[in-house]
Amino acid sequence: MRPMHAPSAAIRVDEPRAGIARGLWQGRRRYIALLLFSNLFINYIDRINLSIAAPTVAAEFGWDAATMGVLFSSYQWTYMVCLLVWGHLCDRVGTRAVNAASVSIWSLAAMLTGAATGFGSMLTSRLILGVGEAASFPAAGKVVRQWFPPRERGLATAIFNAGTFAGPALAAPAIAWLLIAIGWRASFVACGALGFVWVAVWWWTFQSPEQCRWLSDEERAFLTAQPQGRPAAPSVSTGGILPRLLAQKTMWGLFLTQGCCAYTMLLFLFWLPSYLVQSRQMTITQASWFTAIPYLVAAVLGMVIGQFSDRLLAGQDVAGGQRRSLLVGFILLSMSVLATNAVTNHYALLVLVSFSLTCISSALSLNIALTSDLVWDSRAVGTALAFTLMGGNLFGAVMPLVTGRLVASTGSYDAAFRVAASLLLVAAGSCLALARRPVLLTSAAAVHGTRHD
Repeated sequence: MRPMHAPSAAIRVDEPRAGIARGLWQGRRRYIALLLFSNLFINYIDRINLSIAAPTVAAEFGWDAATMGVLFSSYQWTYMVCLLVWGHLCDRVGTRAVNAASVSIWSLAAMLTGAATGFGSMLTSRLILGVGEAASFPAAGKVVRQWFPPRERGLATAIFNAGTFAGPALAAPAIAWLLIAIGWRASFVACGALGFVWVAVWWWTFQSPEQCRWLSDEERAFLTAQPQGRPAAPSVSTGGILPRLLAQKTMWGLFLTQGCCAYTMLLFLFWLPSYLVQSRQMTITQASWFTAIPYLVAAVLGMVIGQFSDRLLAGQDVAGGQRRSLLVGFILLSMSVLATNAVTNHYALLVLVSFSLTCISSALSLNIALTSDLVWDSRAVGTALAFTLMGGNLFGAVMPLVTGRLVASTGSYDAAFRVAASLLLVAAGSCLALARRPVLLTSAAAVHGTRHD
């Protein structure tokens, strides 16, 4: 392993030779962004597998929508519990080991789903899946903080978040084909095996910028230099970080925003294929394509919007949380989900779902980037991101149960879409009212004008 390098003199962004400072794609750090993208890509393939297979699995075991709702929700139970554990481990032991361990756990769980013999064994595999998958977002957010300067974090976050939409986009038709070709059980085994390939590549490739053997000295110096004019914040003990975070209403605003937005995103993720088959009378193959296209659109446009958010903001705007305004705009636009059942034409429905998913994708990635912007001490970022993401998973655990009950009792998805739109309005209000101030772990006087990046 190459020895640790001390950062050299800071590289000015306006130096003509410093192409690495002109954008994410000019440096080798783009490979880290692609690794994070592929992590979430595989994560969501294994997550959506049951959604695509749901009609077939439910028919084989004789389960109704309420039973499937419990299975969709179950991985969120352990996911939510383990988020803070993984976030703390990211801060304490590092993201290299955390990602390797977590992906191995969830990949094994995904493969075991294919061996389920009934409700109990499938529930167990889903619970283990949640344990492993809980690490991906806190770890990715921590890596973004390590590897990307503030003006690139919106794009870097959008890139890894795009994996959550590209995964379902490509997995939907592929899994539908696997279901027909080799059966639902073998499809879980095949998809789960992808994670072990990723672990091997990650372990061989990833280190911190200071230790990374394939990073140029020039780019290493650029990434490890403090932002000009912003000295490091006073030292803060890593012990007791969570209580200090929870004492600040900004964290609760980020938590509620993530939760209400994730409710809508997961409504589409878990129920869109079943909705298209049951309410729109599509075949599984047709439903898979009508699921894939909106997710592909959301993945691509989400990255464009993430880069736009970086270019729109000056350094001081990033530190002050001005990404919030763009975030609220996309939350309000995503309320178009309310019109889903009012659209009768299949292709108009495709446009509407694509638009709503793009907006909700952008809102979620912007809220994660906003968390990194507002938490000034980098040693607390993993824990802070984990708490923010807990909001998404708390609401995400409730969503399948609520939706399953509503569909089972009314025979329609109308009420489910109304609940989602209402929560989006709550998300916008929470972000505007609560997530307004930087998250400081020391007194305001001690950190006045400073920040630890």
